[in-house]
Amino acid sequence: MVNEWVYCPRLAYLEWVEGAWADSGDTAEGRRVHARVDKASGALPAADDISEEDRLKTRAVTLGSERLGIIAKIDLLETEDGSVTPVDYKKGRRPHVEKGAYEPERVQVCAQALILEDNGYAVAGGALWYTAARERVPVVLDEDLRARTLTAISELRLAAAAARRPPPLDASPKCVRCSLAGLCLPDETNFFRKSAVPRPLNPSDEPALPLYVQTPGARVRKDGETLVIETEDDKVTAPLIGISQLVLCGPVSVTTPTLHELMRRDIVVTWASTGGWVMGHTVGTGTKNVDLRTAQYRASFDDRRCLNIARGLVAAKIRNCRTMLRRNWKGDADGARKTDALARLKRLAERAP
Repeated sequence: MVNEWVYCPRLAYLEWVEGAWADSGDTAEGRRVHARVDKASGALPAADDISEEDRLKTRAVTLGSERLGIIAKIDLLETEDGSVTPVDYKKGRRPHVEKGAYEPERVQVCAQALILEDNGYAVAGGALWYTAARERVPVVLDEDLRARTLTAISELRLAAAAARRPPPLDASPKCVRCSLAGLCLPDETNFFRKSAVPRPLNPSDEPALPLYVQTPGARVRKDGETLVIETEDDKVTAPLIGISQLVLCGPVSVTTPTLHELMRRDIVVTWASTGGWVMGHTVGTGTKNVDLRTAQYRASFDDRRCLNIARGLVAAKIRNCRTMLRRNWKGDADGARKTDALARLKRLAERAP
């Protein structure tokens, strides 16, 4: 998260401290790019066992530093001439900017190098690999970059300890394509501080919808970024990014790897009978925001807050019943009883809060 902190402190806090996440086209593409390098291959020898004759390439290396208080997963670690070089994979093409790459990416590689040095390895330098252009960009680990990286690590850890969100960026173009813009609300938050008119940022269109599988004997499995639903006569695919919930009705099976992936993405699996009666749910661990869970636990002992929440739930239930009554009324022809019932439900809903 150190590179996120350099890019946007509020983004780093939301993702690392509060555990917030929202998918976008960019994040999905980044996950696809890392699919190969995230699979560990090769074994990294201990620092003292590396010789100048070694020529090794080790993928998905996880190391940490107690001194720095950070952990990194290095996409590729090259060993040559007695030293190592961390290589970080990036989607897209290299930017034509000073020093060959943006500061957050260079800080990320530098953080990996600092961890390697704390574990006793000699680091020759770093590199970034841009997959779209298949181009390698060297990262020079000079004193300025090292100092900037150490400062970013310290700032991020202090912000987490303070348990206070950093302010959002002000009218930054970074917010336009940020997947967390709908959670961060940068312009809306700044509006209350400066009364400036918020920009029309692109809202999330929430393309995800529930997926129902009710063909007897159907089998659901995962294939990359898609779900495959197989029956005796047919096969249907559905992209994972477009699924908000998986509902399995009747004798339908799902593979264990699929359940693991759905839980990891916080996609609820609902089990129902052939007739649609709900039997139960398979869910992941839910929010990773410890502060939120602590606040919820404390609130459960506050009678006044519990009563306010309960009143809101009751009012919402009554309004929903009123909506269903309007849609499905099949009573008297003149509608007098319907009008009376709707009026009574409206009064009850207004009294509940």
